[in-house]
Amino acid sequence: MARFFGLADIISGLLFVASFYHIDIPRGMMIAFGIYLILKGLIFFMNFFSLIDIGAGILLVSGWISIMHPFVLLGIAAFLAIKGLISLFTFA
Repeated sequence: MARFFGLADIISGLLFVASFYHIDIPRGMMIAFGIYLILKGLIFFMNFFSLIDIGAGILLVSGWISIMHPFVLLGIAAFLAIKGLISLFTFA
């Protein structure tokens, strides 16, 4: 299950990178991964990282991703990708 969450986090990070490069992303895909991040953040609401998941999900669902500063987008993308890689390669 952690590997599925890791893969979904990596894809979410790639959505932020794609928006940094102004690549058109299907709106339904952004909403689906945004809802995934929000729900995961609410279910596993234990630490600061869950709040970042919720914030990233709100950005994807609301469409505010286009008005964010580019370095904020890259920061969120890097955070999600690193967190996804760690989840993907856990040995549990």
